[in-house]
Amino acid sequence: MTHIRFDTFRCILILLTTTLVANGDLQNLIELQHRRHLPNTKFGPDDYAEYSDNNEPAPAESDPNWDKIPLRNVELSGNKSLISESILPDLRSIFELGIKWDENWNSELNYGQLSAVNLDLDGNIVLFSRRERVWGQDTFNIENIFNRLYGPIKHNTLIIFNKSGKVILEWGKNMFYLPHGLTIDYHGNYWLTDVAMHQVFKFDGKDIKNNWEALKNVQNKTQDNTDDIINNNKNLFNNSIIKPTLILGEAFVPGNDNKRFCKPTAVAVANNGDFFVSDGYCNSRIIKYNSKAERILIIGRSSTINNHFLSPYTLIVPHALALSDKFDYLYVADREHGRILCYYSHNGTFHKEFKNPVIGTKIYSIAYSKERLYLVNGGDPYSFNKFHVQGFVIDINSGQIIAHFGPNNDMLAPHDIAISDDASEIYVVELNNNRIYRFLQDAISNRSVKINSSLTSKSADSNSIVHHGFVPLTSDSSSDKSSSNMSLSTLILTIIVSVMIFIGLCVGAAAVVAKCQKRGCLLSARKRGYWANDSKDNFKLSSLLNARQNKNFRFFDKRPSTRDFSKLNTEPESTDDEHVEDSLII
Repeated sequence: MTHIRFDTFRCILILLTTTLVANGDLQNLIELQHRRHLPNTKFGPDDYAEYSDNNEPAPAESDPNWDKIPLRNVELSGNKSLISESILPDLRSIFELGIKWDENWNSELNYGQLSAVNLDLDGNIVLFSRRERVWGQDTFNIENIFNRLYGPIKHNTLIIFNKSGKVILEWGKNMFYLPHGLTIDYHGNYWLTDVAMHQVFKFDGKDIKNNWEALKNVQNKTQDNTDDIINNNKNLFNNSIIKPTLILGEAFVPGNDNKRFCKPTAVAVANNGDFFVSDGYCNSRIIKYNSKAERILIIGRSSTINNHFLSPYTLIVPHALALSDKFDYLYVADREHGRILCYYSHNGTFHKEFKNPVIGTKIYSIAYSKERLYLVNGGDPYSFNKFHVQGFVIDINSGQIIAHFGPNNDMLAPHDIAISDDASEIYVVELNNNRIYRFLQDAISNRSVKINSSLTSKSADSNSIVHHGFVPLTSDSSSDKSSSNMSLSTLILTIIVSVMIFIGLCVGAAAVVAKCQKRGCLLSARKRGYWANDSKDNFKLSSLLNARQNKNFRFFDKRPSTRDFSKLNTEPESTDDEHVEDSLII
């Protein structure tokens, strides 16, 4: 019996090991379940104790990501399209018919690298330009400290156009060193980030309106006070008509503590005055502030790009932000992971992820309007997958890519995207070719969704779905793969558990039977039959009188016969019988 138990246990182990090895998605199932049920936790500053709070920042080369992502710290991608021209007609035919490129709108500009674009309350288009400044290999040292010998940008960095494409105002000279992000909130305030200064600036929209004419009068005048500004940081805004009403971060000092940033990238502002800052190139975190500029929440942390399982809280270069006050969503463009992460803006809990191989491995900017996400991707010379560099539209409810848009050819290095409140105008700026694209979109209707839905159903059974990108983007990754993996793993686990329970019951029953047989508690069927028949016969009168007829149960075998007196024992049973006289005397 011991050998049987050992063989059974060995078979169970072999079956379990074989199943786990054959099904490599078991670990993915466990991770996916953990990922879908993340706790509704509010993160605080103490949850990120691994970040150094020293005044001196950690050297950049200590982060393994810097060696693995050559374009992380330099925005000079300048890569040609990574897809063959033979595929272009196919993609061109499925471009959203309601989104058209306005070729004649500001086709040529001379403002250097265009870092950001947004629209003000009057519908004017605002550009944040780097003019003569270029982010190169020697712009920062290994400790992320900007080379201040370059000085501030001498020309106006903020250019405002009307809808016809005419420049109506320029300002911002000698105020910024390396512009990056631009956000205009619901009150018309300008939120700007400068990666060289590691700071975030807020300019009151009312100051800009009140000083519009004054800014217009001095926009063409040149004034070179670079030496004074380099020697004294306090003089940076002394000569400017408009001064920031809020400054976050310490000028030219990178860090990751409560007061410092390291190359912040973007700002998103909610209706109630709360705002988010993506502290982007070094720290890879999102910091939430209330309307009083008090830090109340941190989301995300740095990660390596080769993680087997990417947590929704590990980021590499959160490059752009977008808010949906209606749904309480905060969208983050996780640039180097090529995905969009959606969190609940009130507490930072993860909600959904958007990712698709058609978009590629880089997402540079996002914008939100009317339950749709608008994004631009970027080239990746180290990727083996082929994809177009252009704009995409995602329905946040279904997760589908419902539209592509772009100029006649692929974009070179799109850096930011903005959309009007009614979603009728889309603007995209590029870095290297100093271009701004304007796209006009028809009124959002069910027509466009139906067109793309029909395309999806037609290409669902073909390989064209991989190229065209009409694939639902689920909350965690590709839904079809995740659901199929989970179903297969669940089925196999159910079978294994059922087999193990059955074998365990069999082994237990066999052990009980063997133990009872050893003790004699259980009789065989043949013996039980004989015992039943004999028990009936033993209680018959004839059986009691005739012992010879009862062979198996001899009740009177050991008693002497009453008729045979010769068998009686007449011998004395003790020594006392030998002396009867003495016994009588006693």
